[in-house]
Amino acid sequence: MFPDFLDAKTCEKLKELLEIALANYKPLGPERSILDKYLLHDLLCQNLMFGKLLEDPRIQRILSPLLGDYWIMYAFTSSSLPPHGTNYGSRIHVDSPRFIPTYPTNIGIIWALDEFTAENGGTELLPGSHHSAVVPTPELFEKNCVQITCQLGSILVFNARVWHRAGVNKTENWRHSLTMNACRPYMKQRLDWVRMIPSEISNQLNDQARRIIGFDTRLPTSMEEFFAEDDKRLYKSGQE
Repeated sequence: MFPDFLDAKTCEKLKELLEIALANYKPLGPERSILDKYLLHDLLCQNLMFGKLLEDPRIQRILSPLLGDYWIMYAFTSSSLPPHGTNYGSRIHVDSPRFIPTYPTNIGIIWALDEFTAENGGTELLPGSHHSAVVPTPELFEKNCVQITCQLGSILVFNARVWHRAGVNKTENWRHSLTMNACRPYMKQRLDWVRMIPSEISNQLNDQARRIIGFDTRLPTSMEEFFAEDDKRLYKSGQE
């Protein structure tokens, strides 16, 4: 946990943008799009301010020792708990299906835009569960999980193999957060972020943010692109 990572003013602005996106959300039809109505996947496409979070050099310093210097973003999602409610993230789940002992492939980050409390749901983790390939039973999780609480503006960083869930919001107010799943540079991303994020947004981001989005790990679509000079390669060399 890193407290005071974002100031209160930044949290309020991000919440304002998130609440607009939540109000405008329209399910696409399939059940998953209905279940995910409080877990928005395309915020990076909607406003530059979300993408600016990826420019923070502290994120690089935190994640590079865990995933290497050239890590990228698998997913960027909000997680909002409505008053007296839950979201799809409130089920017991894990954010990475791969179990490779001592070798993390995915790391989760949560930006707490509101204070996380026991009353508004916070986040519940099963400590040490990333060390086992065994899926915990609901009984085991309930008995041993830890409720994570923190001040607004904090970030939480955890191995994506840790079993966890959002809690139940028992208050009259929303509990908002943003999440990122970071992965190794050779892995496929959940979405083709380079094509999906409008260029008028991605072109305003710095080199670090563009690398995280996936601009340095694109695949050639022709022999000309495959044999391009090093400074024009879509998949930059040396990324392991």
